Amino acid sequence: MKHIVTLALLLFSVCTFSQKNPTVKEEINLTELNKKQIIDSLTKQLEEFYIRANAIGEIKKKLNENYKQGMYKNISDPNEFASKLSTNLIDISKDLHFRVMYDPEWAENKLKDTDKETFKKIKAEELTEAKKKNFGFQQARILEGNVGYLEFNYFEDPAIGSETAAAMMHILGNTDALIIDLRKNNGGAMEMGQFISSYLYANKELPLYKYYYYEKGRKKLEREMWLLPSVPGKRMDDIDVYILTSGATFSAAEWMSYSLQNLKRVTIIGEKTAGGAHPIDRKVLAHGFSVNIPFGEVKDPVTNTDFEGKGVMPDVLCKSEEALNTSHLLAIQKLSAKNKDSLNNLDWFIPIIKNRQKPVHVDSAILKSYQGKYGKAELAFEDNSLYYKWNNIVTLLLTPLEQDLFLIDGIDEFRIKIITENKSVTGIKRIYQDGQEKVYKKD
Repeated sequence: MKHIVTLALLLFSVCTFSQKNPTVKEEINLTELNKKQIIDSLTKQLEEFYIRANAIGEIKKKLNENYKQGMYKNISDPNEFASKLSTNLIDISKDLHFRVMYDPEWAENKLKDTDKETFKKIKAEELTEAKKKNFGFQQARILEGNVGYLEFNYFEDPAIGSETAAAMMHILGNTDALIIDLRKNNGGAMEMGQFISSYLYANKELPLYKYYYYEKGRKKLEREMWLLPSVPGKRMDDIDVYILTSGATFSAAEWMSYSLQNLKRVTIIGEKTAGGAHPIDRKVLAHGFSVNIPFGEVKDPVTNTDFEGKGVMPDVLCKSEEALNTSHLLAIQKLSAKNKDSLNNLDWFIPIIKNRQKPVHVDSAILKSYQGKYGKAELAFEDNSLYYKWNNIVTLLLTPLEQDLFLIDGIDEFRIKIITENKSVTGIKRIYQDGQEKVYKKD
Protein backbone atom coordinates (compact mmCIF):
# COMPACT_ATOMS: atom_id res chain seq x y z
CA MET A 1 0.00 0.00 0.00
CA LYS A 2 1.29 3.46 -0.91
CA HIS A 3 2.60 5.44 2.04
CA ILE A 4 1.14 8.95 2.07
CA VAL A 5 3.60 11.54 3.38
CA THR A 6 1.33 13.57 5.63
CA LEU A 7 2.24 16.85 7.23
CA ALA A 8 -0.57 18.54 9.14
CA LEU A 9 -0.97 21.49 11.45
CA LEU A 10 -1.41 21.49 15.19
CA LEU A 11 -3.81 24.41 14.60
CA PHE A 12 -1.74 26.38 17.10
CA SER A 13 -4.61 26.98 19.54
CA VAL A 14 -4.24 24.11 21.98
CA CYS A 15 -7.63 24.94 23.45
CA THR A 16 -9.19 23.39 20.35
CA PHE A 17 -8.15 19.99 21.66
CA SER A 18 -10.56 20.26 24.57
CA GLN A 19 -13.60 20.41 22.34
CA LYS A 20 -15.86 17.42 22.82
CA ASN A 21 -15.58 14.82 20.10
CA PRO A 22 -19.01 14.29 18.55
CA THR A 23 -18.36 10.56 18.15
CA VAL A 24 -17.89 10.03 21.88
CA LYS A 25 -21.21 8.80 23.27
CA GLU A 26 -20.17 8.36 26.86
CA GLU A 27 -18.04 10.62 29.05
CA ILE A 28 -15.43 8.92 31.21
CA ASN A 29 -13.45 10.10 34.21
CA LEU A 30 -9.78 9.23 34.01
CA THR A 31 -8.13 7.59 37.01
CA GLU A 32 -4.49 8.13 37.95
CA LEU A 33 -3.78 4.62 36.68
CA ASN A 34 -5.44 5.45 33.35
CA LYS A 35 -3.28 8.55 32.98
CA LYS A 36 -0.08 6.65 33.76
CA GLN A 37 -1.00 3.96 31.22
CA ILE A 38 -1.66 6.62 28.57
CA ILE A 39 1.70 8.29 29.25
CA ASP A 40 3.47 4.92 29.14
CA SER A 41 1.84 4.02 25.82
CA LEU A 42 2.78 7.45 24.49
CA THR A 43 6.47 7.12 25.40
CA LYS A 44 6.49 3.62 23.90
CA GLN A 45 5.24 4.99 20.57
CA LEU A 46 7.87 7.75 20.74
CA GLU A 47 10.61 5.17 21.26
CA GLU A 48 9.31 3.24 18.27
CA PHE A 49 8.73 6.05 15.80
CA TYR A 50 9.76 9.60 16.80
CA ILE A 51 12.25 11.03 14.34
CA ARG A 52 14.43 12.76 16.96
CA ALA A 53 15.75 9.74 18.78
CA ASN A 54 18.07 11.81 20.98
CA ALA A 55 15.09 13.82 22.31
CA ILE A 56 12.97 10.85 23.39
CA GLY A 57 14.72 10.41 26.73
CA GLU A 58 14.13 14.03 27.76
CA ILE A 59 10.45 13.91 26.72
CA LYS A 60 9.91 10.66 28.63
CA LYS A 61 11.65 12.07 31.70
CA LYS A 62 9.64 15.32 31.72
CA LEU A 63 6.27 13.63 31.22
CA ASN A 64 6.91 11.20 34.07
CA GLU A 65 8.12 14.05 36.30
CA ASN A 66 4.91 15.96 35.51
CA TYR A 67 2.89 12.91 36.50
CA LYS A 68 4.78 12.34 39.75
CA GLN A 69 4.55 16.03 40.69
CA GLY A 70 0.77 15.93 40.30
CA MET A 71 0.45 18.13 37.22
CA TYR A 72 -2.37 15.94 35.90
CA LYS A 73 -3.93 15.08 39.28
CA ASN A 74 -6.96 17.34 38.96
CA ILE A 75 -7.69 16.43 35.34
CA SER A 76 -10.36 13.78 34.85
CA ASP A 77 -11.82 14.89 31.52
CA PRO A 78 -10.12 12.97 28.65
CA ASN A 79 -10.20 15.88 26.21
CA GLU A 80 -8.59 18.19 28.74
CA PHE A 81 -5.93 15.58 29.46
CA ALA A 82 -5.24 15.24 25.70
CA SER A 83 -4.89 19.02 25.46
CA LYS A 84 -2.48 19.14 28.39
CA LEU A 85 -0.30 16.35 27.00
CA SER A 86 -0.20 18.12 23.62
CA THR A 87 0.98 21.32 25.27
CA ASN A 88 3.63 19.47 27.28
CA LEU A 89 4.95 17.60 24.24
CA ILE A 90 5.32 20.81 22.25
CA ASP A 91 6.88 22.72 25.14
CA ILE A 92 9.45 19.98 25.74
CA SER A 93 10.28 19.11 22.12
CA LYS A 94 9.55 22.45 20.38
CA ASP A 95 8.01 20.28 17.65
CA LEU A 96 4.70 21.81 16.51
CA HIS A 97 3.45 18.61 14.92
CA PHE A 98 2.70 16.81 18.18
CA ARG A 99 -0.97 16.42 19.04
CA VAL A 100 -2.70 14.06 21.46
CA MET A 101 -6.38 13.31 20.81
CA TYR A 102 -9.17 11.46 22.55
CA ASP A 103 -11.34 9.57 20.05
CA PRO A 104 -12.21 6.02 21.19
CA GLU A 105 -14.11 5.22 18.00
CA TRP A 106 -11.13 6.10 15.79
CA ALA A 107 -8.74 4.15 18.02
CA GLU A 108 -11.00 1.10 17.99
CA ASN A 109 -11.39 1.20 14.21
CA LYS A 110 -7.65 1.68 13.77
CA LEU A 111 -6.88 -1.38 15.82
CA LYS A 112 -9.25 -3.33 13.58
CA ASP A 113 -8.09 -1.84 10.30
CA THR A 114 -6.87 -5.21 9.03
CA ASP A 115 -10.57 -6.03 8.78
CA LYS A 116 -11.46 -5.23 5.15
CA GLU A 117 -14.99 -4.10 5.96
CA THR A 118 -13.79 -1.78 8.72
CA PHE A 119 -11.09 -0.39 6.45
CA LYS A 120 -13.64 0.28 3.69
CA LYS A 121 -15.95 1.99 6.18
CA ILE A 122 -13.18 4.29 7.40
CA LYS A 123 -12.19 5.20 3.84
CA ALA A 124 -15.81 5.88 2.88
CA GLU A 125 -16.23 8.21 5.87
CA GLU A 126 -12.99 10.03 5.00
CA LEU A 127 -14.15 10.49 1.40
CA THR A 128 -17.51 11.88 2.54
CA GLU A 129 -15.80 14.44 4.78
CA ALA A 130 -13.30 15.38 2.07
CA LYS A 131 -16.11 15.98 -0.42
CA LYS A 132 -17.83 18.33 2.03
CA LYS A 133 -14.59 20.35 2.13
CA ASN A 134 -14.18 20.19 -1.68
CA PHE A 135 -10.89 18.38 -1.02
CA GLY A 136 -9.47 21.57 0.47
CA PHE A 137 -10.05 23.83 -2.54
CA GLN A 138 -11.82 27.09 -1.77
CA GLN A 139 -11.78 28.98 -5.05
CA ALA A 140 -10.21 29.42 -8.46
CA ARG A 141 -10.93 32.71 -10.22
CA ILE A 142 -9.49 35.22 -12.66
CA LEU A 143 -8.36 38.57 -11.28
CA GLU A 144 -7.93 41.80 -13.27
CA GLY A 145 -5.25 41.55 -15.94
CA ASN A 146 -5.86 37.81 -16.50
CA VAL A 147 -4.05 36.86 -13.29
CA GLY A 148 -5.18 33.49 -11.90
CA TYR A 149 -5.95 33.01 -8.21
CA LEU A 150 -6.06 29.60 -6.49
CA GLU A 151 -6.89 29.15 -2.81
CA PHE A 152 -6.82 25.86 -0.96
CA ASN A 153 -6.66 25.30 2.77
CA TYR A 154 -5.23 21.80 3.11
CA PHE A 155 -3.46 19.18 0.98
CA GLU A 156 -5.76 16.25 0.30
CA ASP A 157 -4.41 12.90 -0.89
CA PRO A 158 -4.45 13.09 -4.73
CA ALA A 159 -5.85 9.55 -4.77
CA ILE A 160 -9.21 11.15 -3.98
CA GLY A 161 -8.56 14.85 -4.61
CA SER A 162 -6.73 14.99 -7.94
CA GLU A 163 -9.85 15.38 -10.09
CA THR A 164 -10.92 18.47 -8.16
CA ALA A 165 -7.36 19.83 -8.23
CA ALA A 166 -7.17 19.26 -12.01
CA ALA A 167 -10.53 21.01 -12.50
CA MET A 168 -9.22 24.03 -10.59
CA MET A 169 -6.04 24.12 -12.65
CA HIS A 170 -8.11 23.83 -15.83
CA ILE A 171 -10.03 27.00 -14.87
CA LEU A 172 -6.72 28.83 -14.53
CA GLY A 173 -5.00 27.27 -17.53
CA ASN A 174 -5.14 30.34 -19.81
CA THR A 175 -4.02 32.95 -17.30
CA ASP A 176 -0.87 35.03 -17.76
CA ALA A 177 0.27 34.77 -14.11
CA LEU A 178 -0.81 32.67 -11.14
CA ILE A 179 -1.25 33.42 -7.44
CA ILE A 180 -1.48 30.40 -5.10
CA ASP A 181 -2.90 31.35 -1.72
CA LEU A 182 -1.56 29.16 1.12
CA ARG A 183 -2.13 31.68 3.92
CA LYS A 184 -4.71 29.45 5.62
CA ASN A 185 -3.23 26.14 4.49
CA ASN A 186 -2.37 23.83 7.37
CA GLY A 187 -0.69 21.04 5.41
CA GLY A 188 -1.66 17.46 4.64
CA ALA A 189 -0.43 15.04 1.96
CA MET A 190 2.76 16.17 0.25
CA GLU A 191 1.65 14.25 -2.84
CA MET A 192 -0.87 17.03 -3.51
CA GLY A 193 1.98 19.54 -3.44
CA GLN A 194 3.76 17.31 -5.94
CA PHE A 195 0.63 17.19 -8.12
CA ILE A 196 0.08 20.97 -8.18
CA SER A 197 3.80 21.71 -8.61
CA SER A 198 3.94 19.45 -11.67
CA TYR A 199 1.59 21.83 -13.50
CA LEU A 200 4.18 24.59 -13.15
CA TYR A 201 6.84 22.86 -15.27
CA ALA A 202 7.17 21.47 -18.74
CA ASN A 203 7.52 17.70 -18.75
CA LYS A 204 10.93 17.28 -17.11
CA GLU A 205 12.61 15.15 -14.47
CA LEU A 206 13.19 17.14 -11.30
CA PRO A 207 13.29 16.09 -7.63
CA LEU A 208 11.06 18.07 -5.26
CA TYR A 209 11.65 16.37 -1.92
CA LYS A 210 13.81 13.62 -0.50
CA TYR A 211 12.78 12.06 2.78
CA TYR A 212 13.09 9.14 5.12
CA TYR A 213 10.85 7.77 7.82
CA TYR A 214 10.75 5.03 10.41
CA GLU A 215 8.52 2.00 10.37
CA LYS A 216 7.95 -0.35 13.27
CA GLY A 217 11.21 -1.50 14.81
CA ARG A 218 12.79 1.80 13.73
CA LYS A 219 13.31 0.44 10.26
CA LYS A 220 14.51 3.36 8.15
CA LEU A 221 13.05 3.80 4.65
CA GLU A 222 14.38 6.42 2.22
CA ARG A 223 12.36 7.90 -0.64
CA GLU A 224 12.36 10.77 -3.15
CA MET A 225 9.42 12.66 -4.64
CA TRP A 226 9.84 13.99 -8.19
CA LEU A 227 7.73 16.04 -10.56
CA LEU A 228 5.07 13.88 -12.17
CA PRO A 229 5.72 12.89 -15.80
CA SER A 230 2.15 13.83 -16.76
CA VAL A 231 -0.81 15.79 -15.41
CA PRO A 232 -4.37 16.14 -16.72
CA GLY A 233 -4.75 19.27 -18.82
CA LYS A 234 -2.50 22.16 -19.69
CA ARG A 235 0.81 22.90 -17.96
CA MET A 236 1.59 26.46 -16.85
CA ASP A 237 5.36 26.36 -17.19
CA ASP A 238 5.85 29.74 -18.88
CA ILE A 239 4.08 32.12 -16.47
CA ASP A 240 5.15 33.85 -13.26
CA VAL A 241 3.85 32.18 -10.10
CA TYR A 242 3.37 33.76 -6.67
CA ILE A 243 2.72 31.92 -3.41
CA LEU A 244 1.05 33.73 -0.48
CA THR A 245 2.06 32.73 3.05
CA SER A 246 1.28 33.64 6.65
CA GLY A 247 2.29 32.57 10.13
CA ALA A 248 -0.40 29.90 9.84
CA THR A 249 1.06 28.35 6.67
CA PHE A 250 2.32 25.02 7.91
CA SER A 251 3.90 21.71 7.04
CA ALA A 252 3.13 20.43 3.51
CA ALA A 253 2.14 23.98 2.52
CA GLU A 254 5.54 25.15 3.73
CA TRP A 255 7.26 22.37 1.82
CA MET A 256 5.62 23.28 -1.47
CA SER A 257 6.60 26.93 -0.91
CA TYR A 258 10.15 26.09 0.17
CA SER A 259 10.82 23.63 -2.63
CA LEU A 260 9.54 25.88 -5.42
CA GLN A 261 11.35 28.87 -3.93
CA ASN A 262 14.67 27.00 -3.94
CA LEU A 263 14.02 25.95 -7.54
CA LYS A 264 13.54 29.66 -8.42
CA ARG A 265 10.08 28.87 -9.79
CA VAL A 266 7.95 31.07 -7.50
CA THR A 267 8.01 34.36 -5.64
CA ILE A 268 6.76 34.00 -2.07
CA ILE A 269 4.86 36.98 -0.67
CA GLY A 270 3.56 37.49 2.86
CA GLU A 271 4.75 36.43 6.31
CA LYS A 272 7.30 33.90 7.52
CA THR A 273 5.67 30.48 7.87
CA ALA A 274 5.21 28.44 11.06
CA GLY A 275 8.22 26.10 10.78
CA GLY A 276 6.96 22.51 10.87
CA ALA A 277 8.86 20.33 8.43
CA HIS A 278 8.34 16.76 9.68
CA PRO A 279 5.84 14.24 8.28
CA ILE A 280 3.50 12.71 10.86
CA ASP A 281 1.62 9.51 11.51
CA ARG A 282 -1.24 8.96 13.95
CA LYS A 283 -0.65 6.17 16.49
CA VAL A 284 -3.04 4.50 18.91
CA LEU A 285 -2.49 4.97 22.66
CA ALA A 286 -4.23 3.42 25.67
CA HIS A 287 -7.87 4.08 26.62
CA GLY A 288 -9.07 5.55 23.32
CA PHE A 289 -6.28 8.12 22.97
CA SER A 290 -4.04 8.66 19.94
CA VAL A 291 -1.11 10.87 19.03
CA ASN A 292 0.31 12.53 15.90
CA ILE A 293 4.01 11.66 15.91
CA PRO A 294 6.65 13.21 13.61
CA PHE A 295 8.12 9.97 12.30
CA GLY A 296 10.25 11.13 9.39
CA GLU A 297 12.41 13.88 8.00
CA VAL A 298 12.28 15.70 4.68
CA LYS A 299 15.23 17.41 3.00
CA ASP A 300 15.22 19.83 0.10
CA PRO A 301 17.33 18.48 -2.82
CA VAL A 302 18.76 21.96 -3.49
CA THR A 303 19.67 23.09 0.03
CA ASN A 304 19.91 19.61 1.60
CA THR A 305 18.21 21.04 4.67
CA ASP A 306 14.74 21.98 5.92
CA PHE A 307 12.93 24.80 7.76
CA GLU A 308 12.05 22.98 10.98
CA GLY A 309 11.72 25.53 13.76
CA LYS A 310 12.70 28.37 11.40
CA GLY A 311 9.90 28.70 8.89
CA VAL A 312 10.10 29.71 5.22
CA MET A 313 11.13 33.31 4.60
CA PRO A 314 9.16 35.11 1.86
CA ASP A 315 10.90 36.89 -1.00
CA VAL A 316 8.61 39.88 -0.37
CA LEU A 317 7.75 40.45 3.30
CA CYS A 318 4.41 42.07 4.06
CA LYS A 319 1.42 41.60 6.34
CA SER A 320 -0.61 38.51 5.54
CA GLU A 321 -3.74 40.53 4.81
CA GLU A 322 -1.81 42.63 2.27
CA ALA A 323 -0.24 39.69 0.43
CA LEU A 324 -2.94 39.22 -2.22
CA ASN A 325 -2.99 42.83 -3.38
CA THR A 326 0.81 43.03 -3.16
CA SER A 327 1.23 39.95 -5.35
CA HIS A 328 -1.48 41.04 -7.79
CA LEU A 329 0.17 44.44 -8.20
CA LEU A 330 3.59 42.85 -8.73
CA ALA A 331 2.16 40.41 -11.28
CA ILE A 332 0.51 43.24 -13.25
CA GLN A 333 3.66 45.36 -13.19
CA LYS A 334 5.79 42.45 -14.47
CA LEU A 335 3.28 41.59 -17.19
CA SER A 336 3.04 45.24 -18.22
CA ALA A 337 6.83 45.49 -18.53
CA LYS A 338 6.84 42.42 -20.77
CA ASN A 339 4.01 43.66 -23.00
CA LYS A 340 4.77 47.34 -23.62
CA ASP A 341 3.65 47.14 -27.26
CA SER A 342 0.38 45.42 -26.45
CA LEU A 343 -2.95 47.20 -27.04
CA ASN A 344 -4.08 45.71 -23.75
CA ASN A 345 -2.82 48.36 -21.30
CA LEU A 346 -2.24 46.43 -18.09
CA ASP A 347 -1.38 49.58 -16.15
CA TRP A 348 -5.12 50.23 -16.41
CA PHE A 349 -5.64 47.82 -13.51
CA ILE A 350 -3.04 49.26 -11.12
CA PRO A 351 -5.32 51.96 -9.63
CA ILE A 352 -7.99 49.31 -8.95
CA ILE A 353 -5.55 47.11 -7.03
CA LYS A 354 -4.08 50.02 -5.08
CA ASN A 355 -7.57 51.27 -4.22
CA ARG A 356 -8.54 47.80 -3.02
CA GLN A 357 -5.64 47.88 -0.58
CA LYS A 358 -6.20 51.47 0.53
CA PRO A 359 -9.58 52.84 -0.61
CA VAL A 360 -9.61 56.45 -1.77
CA HIS A 361 -11.93 58.77 0.15
CA VAL A 362 -13.42 61.85 -1.48
CA ASP A 363 -15.09 64.43 0.72
CA SER A 364 -18.86 64.76 0.30
CA ALA A 365 -18.56 68.45 -0.54
CA ILE A 366 -16.26 67.62 -3.45
CA LEU A 367 -18.59 64.87 -4.69
CA LYS A 368 -21.52 67.31 -4.60
CA SER A 369 -19.55 69.78 -6.69
CA TYR A 370 -19.35 67.15 -9.47
CA GLN A 371 -23.16 67.00 -9.84
CA GLY A 372 -24.66 68.08 -13.13
CA LYS A 373 -25.63 67.10 -16.64
CA TYR A 374 -23.01 66.32 -19.26
CA GLY A 375 -24.75 65.68 -22.58
CA LYS A 376 -26.78 62.49 -22.20
CA ALA A 377 -24.97 61.70 -18.95
CA GLU A 378 -25.66 62.99 -15.47
CA LEU A 379 -23.70 62.81 -12.22
CA ALA A 380 -25.92 62.74 -9.15
CA PHE A 381 -24.99 62.87 -5.47
CA GLU A 382 -27.18 60.58 -3.34
CA ASP A 383 -26.65 58.94 0.06
CA ASN A 384 -23.08 60.25 0.32
CA SER A 385 -22.14 58.61 -2.99
CA LEU A 386 -21.81 59.76 -6.58
CA TYR A 387 -23.80 58.02 -9.33
CA TYR A 388 -23.47 57.96 -13.11
CA LYS A 389 -26.77 58.16 -14.99
CA TRP A 390 -26.91 57.60 -18.73
CA ASN A 391 -29.79 58.81 -20.91
CA ASN A 392 -32.26 58.26 -18.04
CA ILE A 393 -31.89 54.50 -18.59
CA VAL A 394 -29.25 53.25 -16.13
CA THR A 395 -27.90 54.47 -12.80
CA LEU A 396 -24.50 53.15 -11.74
CA LEU A 397 -22.39 53.74 -8.64
CA LEU A 398 -19.08 55.55 -9.08
CA THR A 399 -16.12 54.37 -6.97
CA PRO A 400 -13.23 56.83 -6.61
CA LEU A 401 -9.82 55.66 -7.78
CA GLU A 402 -8.42 59.17 -7.35
CA GLN A 403 -10.00 62.43 -6.19
CA ASP A 404 -11.25 63.10 -9.72
CA LEU A 405 -11.16 59.63 -11.35
CA PHE A 406 -13.98 57.11 -10.92
CA LEU A 407 -14.61 53.45 -11.64
CA ILE A 408 -18.14 52.69 -12.91
CA ASP A 409 -19.88 49.78 -11.26
CA GLY A 410 -20.52 47.14 -13.92
CA ILE A 411 -18.56 48.84 -16.71
CA ASP A 412 -14.93 47.88 -17.34
CA GLU A 413 -14.41 49.54 -20.73
CA PHE A 414 -14.07 53.13 -19.52
CA ARG A 415 -13.80 55.36 -16.47
CA ILE A 416 -15.00 58.87 -15.66
CA LYS A 417 -12.50 61.69 -15.22
CA ILE A 418 -13.68 65.07 -13.89
CA ILE A 419 -12.44 68.05 -15.92
CA THR A 420 -11.83 71.26 -13.98
CA GLU A 421 -10.70 74.70 -15.13
CA ASN A 422 -9.97 77.51 -12.69
CA LYS A 423 -11.32 75.33 -9.87
CA SER A 424 -14.69 74.90 -11.61
CA VAL A 425 -16.05 71.66 -13.10
CA THR A 426 -16.40 72.15 -16.87
CA GLY A 427 -16.95 68.60 -18.08
CA ILE A 428 -16.28 64.90 -17.78
CA LYS A 429 -14.07 62.65 -19.82
CA ARG A 430 -14.54 58.97 -20.66
CA ILE A 431 -11.11 57.34 -20.53
CA TYR A 432 -10.84 53.94 -22.27
CA GLN A 433 -8.33 51.15 -21.62
CA ASP A 434 -6.87 51.47 -25.14
CA GLY A 435 -6.08 55.15 -24.50
CA GLN A 436 -9.05 56.72 -26.30
CA GLU A 437 -10.88 59.64 -24.66
CA LYS A 438 -14.29 61.24 -25.11
CA VAL A 439 -15.14 64.62 -23.56
CA TYR A 440 -18.64 65.74 -22.51
CA LYS A 441 -19.03 69.38 -21.53
CA LYS A 442 -21.15 70.36 -18.54
CA ASP A 443 -24.52 71.84 -19.49
